[in-house]
Amino acid sequence: MPAKDYVIVTGWMNAYLTKKKKPTKKGPQTMSEDRRPITEDEMIGLFEFYLRKWCEEHDGEDTVVITNSVGKNIFKATLLDKEDEKEG
Repeated sequence: MPAKDYVIVTGWMNAYLTKKKKPTKKGPQTMSEDRRPITEDEMIGLFEFYLRKWCEEHDGEDTVVITNSVGKNIFKATLLDKEDEKEG
């Protein structure tokens, strides 16, 4: 299936990559059985990608502040190593 057919869904102790389900009249959408937990390495790698991209787009900034829906600071992430090591 194409990537557009999958979403990230959070559960009690994990985040999952799961197939989108079509809405039903029964009520809230439940998670598809076609799913897998997202590993810690995948989450950290994705966040590192986001942080590097954010810093590049904001002309030399090295820190991003993450806030909640009411603007309260949740955490700050600072890019300490600006050299993006390429594998291979």
